[in-house]
Amino acid sequence: TGSCKNCNGNPDKTVDAAKKCQVLSSKFIDDSATCTASCKDSFASKCCLCSNGDVVYSRTGSCKNCNGNPDKTVDAAKKCQVLSSKFIDDSATCTASCKDSFASKCCLCSNGDVVYSRTGSCKNC
Repeated sequence: TGSCKNCNGNPDKTVDAAKKCQVLSSKFIDDSATCTASCKDSFASKCCLCSNGDVVYSRTGSCKNCNGNPDKTVDAAKKCQVLSSKFIDDSATCTASCKDSFASKCCLCSNGDVVYSRTGSCKNC
């Protein structure tokens, strides 16, 4: 219903549920377990590759330090996931872990060109 009664009506953050979990949607599935799992994905912590080449860790997955528009994202390591029982709450460690996620790559582009990508994004293909 959107009231967040399990948070006593006072959530830290909200995002719209997936279309299949919207009560007014023609695709509504009425499956709380599936929709809860889908919601947890919405709050996954991310590693963000910004357009300037910076790699940042985002607890919320919003990548706001990339102005909310990263070139690429990957899920942060389990220990850096806010919803994980193994969460360490250490931005420096998680940022270092994120930098490993975007290792430099040699890229074979669809046109046959081979390019080196310092950040692993292969955006020059």
